[in-house]
This record gives sequence, structure tokens and C-alpha cells, in this order.
Amino acid sequence: MGKLKEAVIAKEKSLKERSCYEDALLFKEQDPIQFEVLYTKLVHSVLNAREVAALVSASPVVREMGECVFGLYTAEGDAICLSVGLMLHIHTMSRMIKWMLMNDYEEKVGIREGDYFFNNDPYIGGTHSPDQLIVTPIFCEGELVGWAGGVTHVPETGAVEPGGLPASATSRFHEGLILPCVRIAENEEIKKDLEVFVSRNVRTPEWWLLDNRAKIAGCRMIRDEVKKLVAEYGLDYYAATSHEYIEDTMRATKTKAKSVLFPGRYRAVAISGVGRRLLIHVPLEMTVGRDGQLSCDFEGLSSPGAHAQNNTLPATEGVFMCAAIQHLFYDSRYNSGSLYAMKLNIPEGTVCNPPNIFYATGLLSPSIATGIVWNDCLSRAYYAKGYREEVFAPNVVTVGMHCGGIDQYGRMFGAFNMEASSCGTGARGVLDGLDTAYALWNPEADMGDAEVWEQILPIVWLGRGIQPDSGGFGKFRGGNGIESLYFVANTNQAEMGSFGGRLPIFTSAGIMGAYPGSRTYRNIVQDTDLKARIADRLPLPHYEGEMPDKPEIVRLLNGKAELMVGRYAARPVKEYDVYYQTNGSGGGFGDPIERDPQLVRQDVANKVTLLSTVERVYGVALDSTTLEVDLEKTGALRAAIRQSRLKRGIPAKQYIAQERERLLSGDLTKVARDLYDDILKISPKFAGEFREFWDLPEGYLPSDVSDQKTPGGSV
Repeated sequence: MGKLKEAVIAKEKSLKERSCYEDALLFKEQDPIQFEVLYTKLVHSVLNAREVAALVSASPVVREMGECVFGLYTAEGDAICLSVGLMLHIHTMSRMIKWMLMNDYEEKVGIREGDYFFNNDPYIGGTHSPDQLIVTPIFCEGELVGWAGGVTHVPETGAVEPGGLPASATSRFHEGLILPCVRIAENEEIKKDLEVFVSRNVRTPEWWLLDNRAKIAGCRMIRDEVKKLVAEYGLDYYAATSHEYIEDTMRATKTKAKSVLFPGRYRAVAISGVGRRLLIHVPLEMTVGRDGQLSCDFEGLSSPGAHAQNNTLPATEGVFMCAAIQHLFYDSRYNSGSLYAMKLNIPEGTVCNPPNIFYATGLLSPSIATGIVWNDCLSRAYYAKGYREEVFAPNVVTVGMHCGGIDQYGRMFGAFNMEASSCGTGARGVLDGLDTAYALWNPEADMGDAEVWEQILPIVWLGRGIQPDSGGFGKFRGGNGIESLYFVANTNQAEMGSFGGRLPIFTSAGIMGAYPGSRTYRNIVQDTDLKARIADRLPLPHYEGEMPDKPEIVRLLNGKAELMVGRYAARPVKEYDVYYQTNGSGGGFGDPIERDPQLVRQDVANKVTLLSTVERVYGVALDSTTLEVDLEKTGALRAAIRQSRLKRGIPAKQYIAQERERLLSGDLTKVARDLYDDILKISPKFAGEFREFWDLPEGYLPSDVSDQKTPGGSV
């Protein structure tokens, strides 16, 4: 057994048995100033690497959106520090390094100075095949003392559909070229034969190959800087402090949780959709101990299946940790200590931890949903402790467009438009969410300039802006998502699809009485008269308009119109086909009829709320011409809304009795019956608590009482 493999096993044993990474913080206690100075220099090394790599990369996903991150790791593969950026990879590169060590790379493959290892197998590390990881070992005085690593999201992998995120994938064999921990360079030289291999297996190899050079450049910068710091501080000091930084983070995270979260048990659930016939159940039970110990149990997850929305354990850990760092541990070090401080149960054999390597894993909806339910539980724990500014309504599952074929230059291409990073944030406990400014999985991301995307994709924008009223209504509203309207340009040999989306249900719930964020959808008009309208200088659609049920794209254009929800496989498109795309919006906070009327007025003036919403949802009387608020009439409207609610409302006991009767009679839609059948079969713990709460017979399954019923009821 290799020396490093033994070290990995020893560290895992220590974490399990003693719940610590190091017994003491000797060097921090001896000289805290020097301890912090070295860490600051290490952080600068990974930040500098990221900035340089972004300039070297030719991929718009990296240059325009910041879809990359760099990190420094211990010899055993644990993260010491990370740059800003795609922080969900705080642990996925750790997983890659540990996998190599546990699979005897040290002895049977060889790990040498100047080697660079590549991985995009999401079962080893990363979240899906477009996430491409490169790590290089760091040797000092002949000893391997750590690793430098970088990740970029590459927008083409040679999958069954262009863009690397095929909505139609039913197994990993549809998801393109996957290289599991392959040495792509040695002695600082990239292997030519592997580059030929890549170039003949993906539609747009330039991005893949140039991103590799960007990552190698960043990794080498980190490695060289670490060598300088080891020479300055000494090898023994560096080796010891690299472990102490992780232990220090573990202690800090527990202290933070103890100080700001109210002890107790919190539960939340999110539902994600696969097409119209399958729902995915993502529950969380979060326990906050009086000592600050956090336990997160995802018992009750749905089974994996023959679809693209399965997520590997590295992906689930990565997204969850990204959410945890943003909303709780934002003032701690970004390293493996945050993960090790929490007890996670992500049951094996579920959609977020599939039992083998054959399930497709391209679309991250279930993993992102783990961040959504975490946010929900965390906000209630903050609120119960008396904090308000930290409360944050749940985030969203995002969507985007992917396309491929022959582009406007006559070249083969495959790519996607990552406007998925421009969602609305959830509302805070004291203010509105931000419009088109956020994505849970990469808080540093940007939507990218339309002019840049138009050079890369055969599309031209007619309009791009904030989608009014898409954020959840509330005392503080959720942030609105982006709306984009574009048409296919200069090609009749392309195909286009959607790699995300959800059913006509919400995932970004509101909290404290607020509305959820809206579902995503797209309006498409094919075989249009757009070319003639442009030539004749007739009015063109630029946004959805003030009548969402009769959008401009449908009212102004002749052609075959279609409303699409959820993901769908790439299909042929023609020049001048027009697409209207929504993305994702945050949930609201608090009762919407408690919203300050002046905030409603301001939203109408800024065109982020429609006039038709003002009276119906917020109970605000607003003059449509002057936008002046009539406070007396507003008070009357809100009083009427409260009375209407009282008439419609029923006592909780009556509601529970009615819902129990529905369960006993099988009055559920087929998609809901299938969801509960699945989780009641695979999770004995969830099944026991579910049947106990609803006072159901032992062994109850919805299908047992629904076999003869036609689909009906509500989800």
C-alpha cells in the first residue's frame, strides 16, 4: 500500500472516530500572525491562478461567466484554500485526488513532478462531464506535499446532444467523452495523442483543449508559489499548518453555527421534475445541536432512473457545500473543514448518490434542490435565533439553451448559452431579492454579454431584460429572473434544446407567507415571417409584454407557436425561428399585502412589476397614469383580501383529515402516486414517519388503493 493511501485512510479514520482533523493548533497558538500571513499568501496564489486562467481560456463560459475555480490541497487531497468562482468544487477535486490515491496511482501509475491528471468522470469528481478537472502534484525536497488543481466548465463534450448537457440522456454513455483521471501531460508537456483523441470526439475541441492549457497554467502558478513559500517558511511548518488550517475551519464552523442558529430540528422538502411524468423528492432534516454540531439527513430521496437528472455523491456534496459557504460559513476559510464539520447522510442508491456508474448525471436539479432545502431550514434557524438580515428565501433550479450543428460561419459547433447564471435571488428577511444577479451553484457567475454569445452561437437577440413579476410576491419580493428573446441567424443546419427547467410546479418556495418564484418556460415560434417584418420595418417583439397569456412573440409574428415547459431534447431549427426564454426567480418573504405601497409603486415605475399585479396581489390602489398611491383605498382593498382569506380558510385539523382521506382513497395524480410509491419503498425511515404522521395502515402504498382510479386530484 502506498504511503499516501495510508495517510488518506488514517485521516478518514480520525474524522470518523474523533471528529477532528488535527488534535491541536500548535502553530496557530505559537504565532497566530505568521499563521494568518502564510494563509493569506496561499489564498493569493489560487486567486492569481484563477485570474490568469480566465484570460488564457478561449471558452465564453470561463471568460464571460467565471465558470472556473482553483484550489490548493494537502498531500491526502483535502482542500486547504480555494479561489472565488465555481465553489461547488471545494470537495470534488478532493474526491478526484483521493480516488487516485485509493486506486493505487502512487504505485501502479506513478505520480511525478510535471504530471497533470485530467478528470471529467462525475462519479470520481466534478458534477457532470462538462466539469473538467486538472490536478498536479507539488513536490518539495523529494516529498509530495500537496496538489494544485483547477476546474472549468467546458461547453461541449461530444454528447448525444450538443453542449454537454443532453436532456435526452438515459445513461452516462449518452454524455460524451469521459476521461477518468488520465495523465494528459508529463514533464510539463501535453500529450499530443490525447489532444488528437479529443479533437476527433467533440464538436468544438478548441474550447476543451484551450481550457486545459488555462488550467495547467493556473496549476503551475500555484505549484511554483507553494515551492517558494515552503522555501521561506520551511517544509515542516508548511506541512503542519496545511492541516491546521482545515482543523481551524472545522472549529470555526461549529462556533458559528452555535452562535447564530437556534438549536432544534428543521425540515423542508423540494420537488424537482423530469418531463411531465416523473417527480423527484428532495427532503432534508437539519438538526442543530446545542454545541453547534450540524447534522443534515436527506433520507427520503427518490430513486435514480433512466434520465439525465441523477447526481453523483461528489456533485451533491459540492452543491450543498457551495450553499453552506454562502449562507452560513461565509466568514470562515473556504476549505474541507466546512464539510467535515457537518454530518451528512446522503443515502446510497438514491438520485443524489446512485449505486453505480451507469446513470446519466448531466442535469443538476436534485443536487441544487439540496441547497434549496438547506436554505429553507437554515433561514428558520436564523429567524428563531432573532436574526433577520441573514434570512434568505430559497433559490432556484436554473435552465438554459443548448445548440449545435453548423454555425453561422459554416463550421461544426456545439455549445450552450449560460444565461442560467442570471436568476433572481430569494428575498431577504429585511429587503427584496436581487434581479437577474445570482445562481446558487456559482455566486461569482455572470450571464455574459449578448454580443459575445452572438459571435459564438448562430443567434441574434431581439431583447433581453428583467422578467416582471417572476420573483415570488411578498412583503419583500423575490428577485426576478432574466427574459431573453432571440432568433436563429445564418444557418438552417442547427438544432436547439433546453438542458434544464421544471414542471409547472415551483421549487423556489416563498417563506413566512410569501409566494414562490415562478416556473420557467419558453415560447417558440417556428417558420416565422420575421425576415419579411424586418425588411418591411414592421414592429418586432422584444420582450414578453404586459399580457403574458398573449406574449408579443405570438401576437406580432406569424408562424407555428408552441409553449414549452421543462427540459427537452435538441431538435432542428431554421433561420428566423424565434425563442422567448425565461430562467428562474427567487421566492418571496412575508405576506404580500404587508408590502410597503411605495415599494410597489417603485417596482411599477421600474417596470419590474405589472400594473395588473398591483391590486390583485398586493392590494394596492395605484393610479395607472400618475402612479400615485391611494392609501385609503389600499387599506380597504387589503381588508377585503383578509376577509376573503378567512372565508376560504379551513382549520388545520380539518385540512389534515381531508388530506388523509385523499391518501386512503388514492385521490392522487399518477405522478404523485409514483413519487410516494418510490420513496416509501426505498426508505424505511421515511416510510415509517410518513405512515405514522398520517395514521396510515402498515405497508400502505398509494398505488395499492389507486389501481382502479383514473388520474385526477392535484399533485
